[in-house]
Amino acid sequence: MGARIVVVYDKGAIHPAEALAGLSGVASPVFAVANTGEARRALPVLTRLASETVELSRDPHENARRLAEFAPDGIVTFSEKAVPTTAALAAELGLRYHTPRATALLTNKALQRQRLREAGVDDTRSCVVRSIKEYEEAVAALGALGVLKPARGGGSSDTHPVDPSTPPERARQLVGELLARHSVAGLVLEELLVGQSQPGIGDYVSVETAAVAGQFGHFAVTGKFPLVPPFREVGQFWPARLDADQEKAVVNLVTAALRALAVREGITHTEVKLTGQGPRIIEVNGRLGGHLNDLSSRSGGPNLVNLAGRVALGEAEVPDRIRTWNVVWQYNNPAPMRTTRLVATGDWDALRQIPGIAGYRPYFRAGEVPGAGVMTNPLDLVCGEAESHQQMLKQIDQMWDTLVYRFDIDGRQQSVAARFLPDLGVRKELG
Repeated sequence: MGARIVVVYDKGAIHPAEALAGLSGVASPVFAVANTGEARRALPVLTRLASETVELSRDPHENARRLAEFAPDGIVTFSEKAVPTTAALAAELGLRYHTPRATALLTNKALQRQRLREAGVDDTRSCVVRSIKEYEEAVAALGALGVLKPARGGGSSDTHPVDPSTPPERARQLVGELLARHSVAGLVLEELLVGQSQPGIGDYVSVETAAVAGQFGHFAVTGKFPLVPPFREVGQFWPARLDADQEKAVVNLVTAALRALAVREGITHTEVKLTGQGPRIIEVNGRLGGHLNDLSSRSGGPNLVNLAGRVALGEAEVPDRIRTWNVVWQYNNPAPMRTTRLVATGDWDALRQIPGIAGYRPYFRAGEVPGAGVMTNPLDLVCGEAESHQQMLKQIDQMWDTLVYRFDIDGRQQSVAARFLPDLGVRKELG
Protein backbone atom coordinates (compact mmCIF):
# COMPACT_ATOMS: atom_id res chain seq x y z
CA MET A 1 0.00 0.00 0.00
CA GLY A 2 1.35 3.44 -0.95
CA ALA A 3 1.46 6.58 1.14
CA ARG A 4 -1.77 8.25 2.25
CA ILE A 5 -2.35 11.92 2.88
CA VAL A 6 -5.28 13.58 4.63
CA VAL A 7 -6.64 16.61 2.74
CA VAL A 8 -8.80 18.73 5.05
CA TYR A 9 -11.40 20.32 2.80
CA ASP A 10 -13.36 23.53 3.40
CA LYS A 11 -14.37 26.76 1.67
CA GLY A 12 -11.54 28.42 -0.21
CA ALA A 13 -9.86 25.13 -0.95
CA ILE A 14 -8.74 24.14 -4.41
CA HIS A 15 -11.14 21.99 -6.43
CA PRO A 16 -11.05 18.31 -5.42
CA ALA A 17 -10.07 17.34 -8.97
CA GLU A 18 -7.06 19.67 -8.75
CA ALA A 19 -6.06 18.07 -5.43
CA LEU A 20 -6.30 14.60 -6.91
CA ALA A 21 -4.29 15.54 -9.99
CA GLY A 22 -1.61 17.32 -7.97
CA LEU A 23 -1.22 14.52 -5.44
CA SER A 24 -1.17 11.79 -8.08
CA GLY A 25 2.03 9.82 -7.77
CA VAL A 26 2.69 11.27 -4.31
CA ALA A 27 0.01 9.74 -2.10
CA SER A 28 -3.59 8.55 -2.04
CA PRO A 29 -5.75 11.35 -0.59
CA VAL A 30 -8.26 10.87 2.20
CA PHE A 31 -10.61 13.87 2.09
CA ALA A 32 -11.60 15.05 5.56
CA VAL A 33 -14.62 17.26 4.94
CA ALA A 34 -15.03 20.09 7.46
CA ASN A 35 -18.24 20.38 9.44
CA THR A 36 -19.44 23.51 7.61
CA GLY A 37 -22.20 24.16 5.11
CA GLU A 38 -19.80 25.23 2.37
CA ALA A 39 -17.69 22.09 2.70
CA ARG A 40 -20.67 19.72 2.92
CA ARG A 41 -22.08 21.10 -0.33
CA ALA A 42 -18.99 19.71 -2.06
CA LEU A 43 -19.57 16.19 -0.72
CA PRO A 44 -21.25 14.82 -3.88
CA VAL A 45 -18.21 15.84 -5.94
CA LEU A 46 -15.76 14.59 -3.33
CA THR A 47 -17.39 11.19 -2.99
CA ARG A 48 -17.48 10.74 -6.77
CA LEU A 49 -13.81 11.60 -7.18
CA ALA A 50 -12.33 9.99 -4.09
CA SER A 51 -13.05 6.58 -2.63
CA GLU A 52 -11.91 7.64 0.86
CA THR A 53 -13.90 10.50 2.37
CA VAL A 54 -14.54 11.27 6.03
CA GLU A 55 -17.13 13.77 7.23
CA LEU A 56 -15.68 15.55 10.25
CA SER A 57 -17.83 16.02 13.33
CA ARG A 58 -17.53 18.55 16.12
CA ASP A 59 -15.56 16.05 18.22
CA PRO A 60 -11.83 16.49 17.38
CA HIS A 61 -10.80 13.30 19.19
CA GLU A 62 -13.35 11.22 17.30
CA ASN A 63 -12.21 12.79 14.03
CA ALA A 64 -8.60 11.88 14.77
CA ARG A 65 -9.61 8.31 15.72
CA ARG A 66 -11.49 7.81 12.44
CA LEU A 67 -8.65 9.23 10.34
CA ALA A 68 -6.06 7.14 12.21
CA GLU A 69 -7.74 4.04 10.75
CA PHE A 70 -6.32 5.04 7.35
CA ALA A 71 -2.76 5.18 8.80
CA PRO A 72 -2.02 8.53 7.09
CA ASP A 73 1.55 9.58 6.38
CA GLY A 74 0.81 13.31 6.00
CA ILE A 75 -1.84 16.00 6.27
CA VAL A 76 -2.48 19.22 4.36
CA THR A 77 -5.17 21.82 3.70
CA PHE A 78 -5.58 24.48 1.05
CA SER A 79 -8.26 26.38 2.99
CA GLU A 80 -7.57 29.25 5.37
CA LYS A 81 -10.62 28.31 7.44
CA ALA A 82 -9.36 24.75 7.90
CA VAL A 83 -5.85 25.56 9.16
CA PRO A 84 -6.76 25.27 12.90
CA THR A 85 -8.63 22.00 12.31
CA THR A 86 -5.71 20.61 10.30
CA ALA A 87 -3.23 21.59 13.00
CA ALA A 88 -5.29 19.93 15.72
CA LEU A 89 -5.60 16.73 13.70
CA ALA A 90 -1.89 16.76 12.88
CA ALA A 91 -1.00 17.07 16.57
CA GLU A 92 -3.22 14.10 17.52
CA LEU A 93 -2.04 11.96 14.61
CA GLY A 94 1.64 12.83 15.02
CA LEU A 95 1.96 14.27 11.50
CA ARG A 96 4.07 17.12 10.10
CA TYR A 97 2.24 20.43 10.01
CA HIS A 98 2.19 23.82 11.71
CA THR A 99 2.49 23.29 15.45
CA PRO A 100 -0.35 24.48 17.73
CA ARG A 101 1.82 27.47 18.75
CA ALA A 102 2.58 28.42 15.14
CA THR A 103 -1.06 27.93 14.16
CA ALA A 104 -2.26 30.30 16.87
CA LEU A 105 0.12 32.97 15.57
CA LEU A 106 -0.74 32.33 11.91
CA THR A 107 -4.52 32.47 12.37
CA ASN A 108 -4.95 35.29 14.91
CA LYS A 109 -3.97 38.71 13.52
CA ALA A 110 -3.73 40.29 16.97
CA LEU A 111 -1.35 37.64 18.31
CA GLN A 112 0.63 37.73 15.08
CA ARG A 113 1.16 41.50 15.21
CA GLN A 114 2.19 41.30 18.86
CA ARG A 115 4.72 38.54 18.20
CA LEU A 116 6.25 40.33 15.19
CA ARG A 117 6.70 43.47 17.30
CA GLU A 118 8.24 41.52 20.19
CA ALA A 119 10.69 39.85 17.80
CA GLY A 120 11.68 43.18 16.24
CA VAL A 121 10.51 42.02 12.79
CA ASP A 122 7.75 44.57 12.15
CA ASP A 123 6.63 47.39 14.44
CA THR A 124 3.20 48.08 12.91
CA ARG A 125 1.02 49.42 15.71
CA SER A 126 -2.20 47.54 16.49
CA CYS A 127 -4.84 47.18 19.21
CA VAL A 128 -7.33 44.44 20.06
CA VAL A 129 -10.94 45.64 20.01
CA ARG A 130 -13.61 43.70 21.93
CA SER A 131 -16.00 46.54 22.70
CA ILE A 132 -17.01 49.94 21.37
CA LYS A 133 -15.16 51.54 24.30
CA GLU A 134 -11.96 49.69 23.33
CA TYR A 135 -12.45 50.80 19.73
CA GLU A 136 -12.68 54.46 20.76
CA GLU A 137 -9.58 54.10 22.95
CA ALA A 138 -7.71 52.39 20.11
CA VAL A 139 -8.58 55.14 17.61
CA ALA A 140 -7.38 57.78 20.07
CA ALA A 141 -4.13 55.87 20.73
CA LEU A 142 -3.49 55.32 17.03
CA GLY A 143 -4.23 58.93 16.12
CA ALA A 144 -3.96 58.25 12.40
CA LEU A 145 -5.60 56.44 9.51
CA GLY A 146 -6.05 52.78 10.30
CA VAL A 147 -7.54 49.47 9.24
CA LEU A 148 -10.20 47.63 11.26
CA LYS A 149 -10.59 43.91 10.59
CA PRO A 150 -11.51 40.65 12.33
CA ALA A 151 -8.76 39.03 14.38
CA ARG A 152 -9.62 35.82 12.51
CA GLY A 153 -10.71 35.90 8.89
CA GLY A 154 -9.64 36.24 5.30
CA GLY A 155 -10.59 37.55 1.86
CA SER A 156 -10.82 41.14 3.17
CA SER A 157 -14.03 40.11 4.94
CA ASP A 158 -15.37 42.90 7.19
CA THR A 159 -12.21 44.97 6.62
CA HIS A 160 -12.73 48.74 6.79
CA PRO A 161 -10.60 51.89 6.63
CA VAL A 162 -10.69 53.97 9.79
CA ASP A 163 -10.48 57.77 9.98
CA PRO A 164 -10.33 59.41 13.44
CA SER A 165 -12.61 62.19 12.12
CA THR A 166 -15.51 59.80 11.42
CA PRO A 167 -18.67 60.85 13.33
CA PRO A 168 -18.77 58.80 16.57
CA GLU A 169 -22.34 57.55 16.11
CA ARG A 170 -21.54 56.22 12.66
CA ALA A 171 -18.45 54.41 13.96
CA ARG A 172 -20.29 52.92 16.95
CA GLN A 173 -22.99 51.45 14.70
CA LEU A 174 -20.56 49.68 12.39
CA VAL A 175 -18.23 48.50 15.16
CA GLY A 176 -21.23 47.06 17.00
CA GLU A 177 -22.25 45.14 13.88
CA LEU A 178 -18.73 43.80 13.38
CA LEU A 179 -18.35 42.74 17.02
CA ALA A 180 -21.67 40.87 16.83
CA ARG A 181 -20.26 38.81 13.93
CA HIS A 182 -16.80 38.34 15.46
CA SER A 183 -17.48 38.10 19.17
CA VAL A 184 -15.11 35.18 19.84
CA ALA A 185 -11.78 36.51 18.55
CA GLY A 186 -12.75 40.19 18.39
CA LEU A 187 -11.34 42.82 16.03
CA VAL A 188 -7.95 44.36 15.38
CA LEU A 189 -7.31 48.03 14.65
CA GLU A 190 -3.89 48.59 13.11
CA GLU A 191 -2.15 51.50 11.48
CA LEU A 192 -2.64 51.90 7.75
CA LEU A 193 0.55 51.02 5.87
CA VAL A 194 1.07 53.43 2.98
CA GLY A 195 2.64 51.76 -0.02
CA GLN A 196 4.44 52.94 -3.12
CA SER A 197 2.81 51.75 -6.32
CA GLN A 198 3.45 52.00 -10.05
CA PRO A 199 0.75 52.73 -12.66
CA GLY A 200 -1.43 49.62 -12.88
CA ILE A 201 0.75 47.71 -10.39
CA GLY A 202 -0.23 47.21 -6.75
CA ASP A 203 1.83 48.38 -3.77
CA TYR A 204 2.15 44.92 -2.25
CA VAL A 205 3.32 41.41 -3.14
CA SER A 206 2.90 37.94 -1.72
CA VAL A 207 5.55 35.34 -0.99
CA GLU A 208 4.92 31.58 -1.06
CA THR A 209 7.22 29.56 1.19
CA ALA A 210 7.83 25.89 1.87
CA ALA A 211 9.14 25.28 5.38
CA VAL A 212 11.11 22.03 5.58
CA ALA A 213 12.57 21.16 9.00
CA GLY A 214 12.89 24.84 9.85
CA GLN A 215 14.52 25.81 6.54
CA PHE A 216 12.64 28.13 4.19
CA GLY A 217 12.34 27.97 0.42
CA HIS A 218 10.60 31.07 -0.95
CA PHE A 219 9.50 29.52 -4.22
CA ALA A 220 7.29 32.34 -5.54
CA VAL A 221 7.09 36.13 -5.26
CA THR A 222 3.79 37.24 -6.74
CA GLY A 223 2.94 40.72 -7.99
CA LYS A 224 -0.50 42.20 -7.34
CA PHE A 225 -2.85 44.59 -9.06
CA PRO A 226 -3.98 47.68 -7.12
CA LEU A 227 -6.63 47.03 -4.49
CA VAL A 228 -10.09 48.43 -5.17
CA PRO A 229 -11.95 50.18 -2.32
CA PRO A 230 -11.93 49.44 0.45
CA PHE A 231 -9.37 46.59 0.43
CA ARG A 232 -10.61 44.17 -2.25
CA GLU A 233 -8.05 42.10 -4.14
CA VAL A 234 -8.48 41.82 -7.92
CA GLY A 235 -5.63 39.68 -9.15
CA GLN A 236 -2.00 38.77 -9.41
CA PHE A 237 0.84 38.00 -11.78
CA TRP A 238 4.26 36.40 -12.16
CA PRO A 239 6.93 37.65 -11.98
CA ALA A 240 6.45 40.49 -9.51
CA ARG A 241 7.75 43.84 -10.75
CA LEU A 242 10.65 44.13 -8.29
CA ASP A 243 14.32 44.76 -8.81
CA ALA A 244 16.89 42.42 -7.24
CA ASP A 245 17.40 44.55 -4.13
CA GLN A 246 13.65 44.88 -3.49
CA GLU A 247 13.09 41.16 -3.89
CA LYS A 248 15.97 40.36 -1.51
CA ALA A 249 14.58 42.73 1.12
CA VAL A 250 11.10 41.19 0.79
CA VAL A 251 12.21 37.56 1.17
CA ASN A 252 14.57 38.42 4.04
CA LEU A 253 11.67 40.05 5.88
CA VAL A 254 9.49 37.00 5.29
CA THR A 255 12.21 34.68 6.59
CA ALA A 256 12.48 36.74 9.78
CA ALA A 257 8.67 36.75 10.20
CA LEU A 258 8.37 32.97 9.79
CA ARG A 259 11.12 32.37 12.33
CA ALA A 260 9.39 34.71 14.78
CA LEU A 261 6.11 32.86 14.28
CA ALA A 262 7.75 29.47 15.00
CA VAL A 263 6.98 28.04 11.55
CA ARG A 264 8.97 24.86 10.84
CA GLU A 265 6.89 22.62 8.55
CA GLY A 266 4.34 23.41 5.87
CA ILE A 267 3.37 26.01 3.29
CA THR A 268 2.85 29.70 4.05
CA HIS A 269 1.48 32.68 2.14
CA THR A 270 2.80 36.08 3.29
CA GLU A 271 1.54 39.45 2.07
CA VAL A 272 4.07 42.29 2.13
CA LYS A 273 3.47 46.03 1.68
CA LEU A 274 6.05 47.97 -0.34
CA THR A 275 6.50 51.26 1.52
CA GLY A 276 8.95 54.12 1.14
CA GLN A 277 10.74 52.84 4.26
CA GLY A 278 11.07 49.31 2.92
CA PRO A 279 8.84 46.21 2.96
CA ARG A 280 6.38 45.69 5.82
CA ILE A 281 4.37 42.63 6.80
CA ILE A 282 0.65 42.81 6.06
CA GLU A 283 -0.11 39.28 7.30
CA VAL A 284 1.21 35.73 7.26
CA ASN A 285 -1.12 32.81 6.45
CA GLY A 286 -0.55 29.10 6.91
CA ARG A 287 -1.53 27.79 3.47
CA LEU A 288 -0.86 28.12 -0.25
CA GLY A 289 -2.12 31.29 -1.93
CA GLY A 290 -5.21 31.06 -4.10
CA HIS A 291 -4.94 30.18 -7.82
CA LEU A 292 -1.15 30.03 -7.74
CA ASN A 293 -1.07 26.52 -9.16
CA ASP A 294 -2.53 27.95 -12.40
CA LEU A 295 0.20 30.60 -12.60
CA SER A 296 2.86 27.96 -12.03
CA SER A 297 1.50 25.58 -14.67
CA ARG A 298 1.22 28.32 -17.31
CA SER A 299 4.76 29.52 -16.62
CA GLY A 300 6.28 26.06 -16.88
CA GLY A 301 6.76 25.75 -13.12
CA PRO A 302 6.05 22.78 -10.83
CA ASN A 303 2.65 21.62 -9.64
CA LEU A 304 2.27 23.42 -6.32
CA VAL A 305 -0.31 20.98 -4.96
CA ASN A 306 2.25 18.27 -5.56
CA LEU A 307 4.86 20.34 -3.73
CA ALA A 308 2.54 20.89 -0.76
CA GLY A 309 1.88 17.15 -0.61
CA ARG A 310 5.58 16.29 -0.65
CA VAL A 311 6.27 18.85 2.09
CA ALA A 312 3.51 17.28 4.20
CA LEU A 313 5.00 13.83 3.69
CA GLY A 314 8.53 14.98 4.52
CA GLU A 315 9.72 14.09 1.02
CA ALA A 316 10.47 17.60 -0.28
CA GLU A 317 13.76 19.44 -0.34
CA VAL A 318 13.81 23.20 0.20
CA PRO A 319 12.55 24.46 -3.21
CA ASP A 320 14.22 27.05 -5.40
CA ARG A 321 12.54 30.20 -6.70
CA ILE A 322 10.28 29.64 -9.71
CA ARG A 323 11.48 31.75 -12.62
CA THR A 324 9.39 32.55 -15.71
CA TRP A 325 10.39 33.87 -19.13
CA ASN A 326 7.04 35.59 -19.71
CA VAL A 327 4.36 37.34 -17.65
CA VAL A 328 1.38 35.22 -16.61
CA TRP A 329 -1.56 36.92 -14.91
CA GLN A 330 -5.00 36.48 -13.39
CA TYR A 331 -7.61 39.20 -12.94
CA ASN A 332 -10.80 39.03 -10.88
CA ASN A 333 -13.49 41.53 -11.79
CA PRO A 334 -15.11 42.47 -8.46
CA ALA A 335 -18.78 41.96 -7.74
CA PRO A 336 -20.71 45.14 -6.80
CA MET A 337 -20.60 46.07 -3.13
CA ARG A 338 -24.37 46.52 -3.05
CA THR A 339 -26.99 43.82 -3.57
CA THR A 340 -27.68 43.21 -7.26
CA ARG A 341 -28.95 40.43 -9.50
CA LEU A 342 -26.77 39.38 -12.40
CA VAL A 343 -28.80 39.41 -15.62
CA ALA A 344 -26.00 38.64 -18.10
CA THR A 345 -22.29 37.77 -17.74
CA GLY A 346 -19.40 39.01 -19.84
CA ASP A 347 -18.91 37.88 -23.45
CA TRP A 348 -16.21 35.20 -23.69
CA ASP A 349 -16.36 35.13 -27.50
CA ALA A 350 -15.43 38.82 -27.62
CA LEU A 351 -12.85 38.49 -24.86
CA ARG A 352 -10.87 35.73 -26.53
CA GLN A 353 -10.26 37.95 -29.55
CA ILE A 354 -7.78 39.91 -27.42
CA PRO A 355 -4.28 38.49 -28.08
CA GLY A 356 -2.84 36.88 -24.95
CA ILE A 357 -6.14 36.09 -23.19
CA ALA A 358 -5.80 32.47 -22.08
CA GLY A 359 -9.04 31.73 -20.24
CA TYR A 360 -12.24 33.02 -18.69
CA ARG A 361 -14.20 31.51 -15.81
CA PRO A 362 -17.45 33.13 -14.60
CA TYR A 363 -18.29 32.45 -10.95
CA PHE A 364 -21.98 33.39 -11.14
CA ARG A 365 -24.75 32.50 -13.56
CA ALA A 366 -27.40 34.80 -14.96
CA GLY A 367 -30.15 35.21 -12.39
CA GLU A 368 -27.89 34.78 -9.37
CA VAL A 369 -27.23 37.39 -6.68
CA PRO A 370 -23.44 37.73 -6.18
CA GLY A 371 -23.78 39.07 -2.67
CA ALA A 372 -22.72 42.38 -1.21
CA GLY A 373 -20.20 43.75 1.24
CA VAL A 374 -16.58 44.81 1.53
CA MET A 375 -14.95 41.39 1.19
CA THR A 376 -13.12 40.20 -1.92
CA ASN A 377 -15.95 38.70 -3.99
CA PRO A 378 -14.99 38.09 -7.63
CA LEU A 379 -17.49 37.85 -10.46
CA ASP A 380 -15.07 35.90 -12.60
CA LEU A 381 -11.46 35.02 -13.35
CA VAL A 382 -9.66 36.21 -16.50
CA CYS A 383 -6.27 34.63 -17.30
CA GLY A 384 -3.65 35.97 -19.68
CA GLU A 385 -0.06 35.76 -20.87
CA ALA A 386 2.19 38.59 -22.05
CA GLU A 387 5.77 39.27 -23.06
CA SER A 388 6.11 42.14 -20.56
CA HIS A 389 4.32 43.86 -17.70
CA GLN A 390 3.46 46.74 -20.01
CA GLN A 391 1.78 44.41 -22.49
CA MET A 392 -0.09 42.78 -19.60
CA LEU A 393 -1.53 46.15 -18.58
CA LYS A 394 -2.65 46.82 -22.15
CA GLN A 395 -4.42 43.44 -22.27
CA ILE A 396 -6.25 44.22 -19.04
CA ASP A 397 -7.22 47.66 -20.31
CA GLN A 398 -8.80 46.02 -23.38
CA MET A 399 -10.51 43.44 -21.17
CA TRP A 400 -12.11 46.18 -19.06
CA ASP A 401 -13.90 47.60 -22.10
CA THR A 402 -14.72 44.24 -23.70
CA LEU A 403 -16.43 42.56 -20.75
CA VAL A 404 -19.84 44.14 -20.16
CA TYR A 405 -22.24 42.80 -17.53
CA ARG A 406 -25.93 43.48 -17.05
CA PHE A 407 -27.36 43.86 -13.55
CA ASP A 408 -30.77 44.37 -12.03
CA ILE A 409 -30.31 47.15 -9.49
CA ASP A 410 -33.38 48.09 -7.47
CA GLY A 411 -35.66 46.80 -10.21
CA ARG A 412 -33.88 48.57 -13.06
CA GLN A 413 -31.48 46.91 -15.48
CA GLN A 414 -28.10 48.50 -16.08
CA SER A 415 -25.15 47.52 -18.31
CA VAL A 416 -21.74 47.99 -16.67
CA ALA A 417 -18.34 47.56 -18.31
CA ALA A 418 -15.72 45.78 -16.22
CA ARG A 419 -13.80 49.08 -15.97
CA PHE A 420 -16.53 50.55 -13.76
CA LEU A 421 -17.26 47.56 -11.52
CA PRO A 422 -14.94 48.67 -8.67
CA ASP A 423 -17.03 51.80 -8.12
CA LEU A 424 -20.43 50.13 -8.32
CA GLY A 425 -22.00 50.30 -4.89
CA VAL A 426 -18.94 51.64 -3.06
CA ARG A 427 -19.79 53.40 0.16
CA LYS A 428 -17.66 54.74 2.98
CA GLU A 429 -17.96 53.15 6.41
CA LEU A 430 -15.30 54.46 8.75
CA GLY A 431 -13.32 56.39 6.14
